[in-house]
Amino acid sequence: MTLADLVRPSAKIDNPVLARIEARSARVISVWGSAASGKTTVALNLGFEFASMDMRVLIVDADSYHPSMASHLGFTEPGPGITAVLRLARSNRLTQAEVLRLTEEIQFGSKSIHVLTGLNSPSRWRELDADALENALQLFREQFDVVVLDLASELEQGLVSANSDVARNASTRSLIEFSDFALGVFGADSVGINRFLWDCREVDFTFWPIANRVRSSTLGKNAERQLRDTMHRLLRVELRACVPEDANATDSSLLRAEPLCLCAKGSKAREAIRHLALDLLDADL
Repeated sequence: MTLADLVRPSAKIDNPVLARIEARSARVISVWGSAASGKTTVALNLGFEFASMDMRVLIVDADSYHPSMASHLGFTEPGPGITAVLRLARSNRLTQAEVLRLTEEIQFGSKSIHVLTGLNSPSRWRELDADALENALQLFREQFDVVVLDLASELEQGLVSANSDVARNASTRSLIEFSDFALGVFGADSVGINRFLWDCREVDFTFWPIANRVRSSTLGKNAERQLRDTMHRLLRVELRACVPEDANATDSSLLRAEPLCLCAKGSKAREAIRHLALDLLDADL
């Protein structure tokens, strides 16, 4: 029996692990984190790891400041993406067929994954309204096994523009609220940790801290232990994953516009993200 057999939703195997997974509804996972932490890289690779397990996966670029999922995947003409989906959701016309039409499907081997690209202009952030997002997510839950949301870094409340009463960061907060799990990604160096601790002053939700680009060259010996101690001492939370630095693999991923599971299968960073995916599947809602 392979690992794919254990997590494939359609398989019929008398296995307690599979039985628990089959009994669950679709999981919505928000990937939030500090600026320059690599959260989009984590979100992208996490989605592909779920898809490699024969799960129906949707990645949504819901970053209202700097959407970049299309660039990571090399899309030159990503289409209307999330704004078109939310426009249909707002008028109660969003269907599963429309979701498939408006998302980009990527085939890799015998697997596939759907990607909903982000805003095509930063001025359109007001179109990410909470009601439409909730309606769309409800349909996504029915259509996919896992939905991965790539979110903006900013959480500050009360920010409004002169020509709108919609709070600037309301969409990010709403999506985290609608999610089953929120991941908080931070860069594993003194600047990244300090930035994350500062950002956590705006956090009022439960999240899984994820250390990205972990390396002893910036933290000294026993880098992972130091990170775990810091999270426990300053935030009273358990560090849930350490993604090691693997510059060659991540550079290749950017150059080829491919996830790590395709261009660097043996990467330690890829392996850490795969373990994170398995942990999220096995975690209680």
